[in-house]
Amino acid sequence: MSKPYFIWLKLVVVLAAFYLLSKVTPIYLPIILAIVFAFIINPLASRLARLRAGSRFLMPHGLAVALAIAVAIGVLTAVISFIFSPFVSEFNRLIVNLPALIQKIQALTGRLEEQANSISLPANIRLIIDQILSSAASYAVTLGRRVLGATVGFASKVVELVVVPVLTYYFLKDWRALKSSAIEALPPDWRDRGRVIIEEMGATVSGYIRGQAVVSVLMGFLAFVGMYFLGVDYPLVFGLLAALTETIPIVGPIIGAAPAVFLAYLATPELAAKVIIFFLVIHQLENHIIVPKIMGKSIDLHPVTVIISLLIGGQLMGVVGMILAVPAAALLKVLYRHLWRYE
Repeated sequence: MSKPYFIWLKLVVVLAAFYLLSKVTPIYLPIILAIVFAFIINPLASRLARLRAGSRFLMPHGLAVALAIAVAIGVLTAVISFIFSPFVSEFNRLIVNLPALIQKIQALTGRLEEQANSISLPANIRLIIDQILSSAASYAVTLGRRVLGATVGFASKVVELVVVPVLTYYFLKDWRALKSSAIEALPPDWRDRGRVIIEEMGATVSGYIRGQAVVSVLMGFLAFVGMYFLGVDYPLVFGLLAALTETIPIVGPIIGAAPAVFLAYLATPELAAKVIIFFLVIHQLENHIIVPKIMGKSIDLHPVTVIISLLIGGQLMGVVGMILAVPAAALLKVLYRHLWRYE
């Protein structure tokens, strides 16, 4: 086969692969979770694999990986038993009280609208205020429906998540073989550079995932403690929400704090002010102490790049895209440094 035809055949194969990947997006969630867990569990698996009795290793790498996953599952089970079960109870209580909360929100917007009407304002300003209040009320109702829909949707995904431990095991056990296969697929002149790129991309993603996991857990715990002692209802729900939204840089903390502030305002404006001050304090603590100490320079992206990445990710894949946007941008930066500027 002549070289031009061979190149066109490769191009067709690559395009066909991208087409197939675009048609099987539902399988991405377990694969992404398996990769995340693999990076988190890898330090423990590596430490177990290095254990020695004299000059001999105590266990093969595959057994060390299986034991590390078993330990991780045990820890996760304990977390579910002591934290997730109370959370489910609290979340169920929130779902039961959601219609009453929506009525309170609608009543609040009605009172604000009456107060706005009592003030002498230009017609165009009054129209804008009416539109904002109407949108706030409709958003509250939509939010309640989305919460219920998301709960049902997550339950339907549980079966797919069963494969996550299996994928995690093979990612950890055969990482070197997978990396070697990827390098061998490159032209001989590119293999050394390809090895450097893969190792640097792995270091970037692993540093980000481990650091982000620690930061998310810590901020979720602080949010739970704060809401509990301030007397805000459903502190476990808001703690978990803060931990989850922490995975979205810059705007995530605002998204996580907004529902707590809004619910506190339904109780009293003074409580809402306390909640706002609390979240401002912990996020200043996060930005100046927690993130620099834990994350370091694992990503090293300019804030403008982060914001643009979030906008692109949100446009392409919604919330999931926003979560994946920053590590994806960091990987593209590695590729740009090694390939685009390659001489």
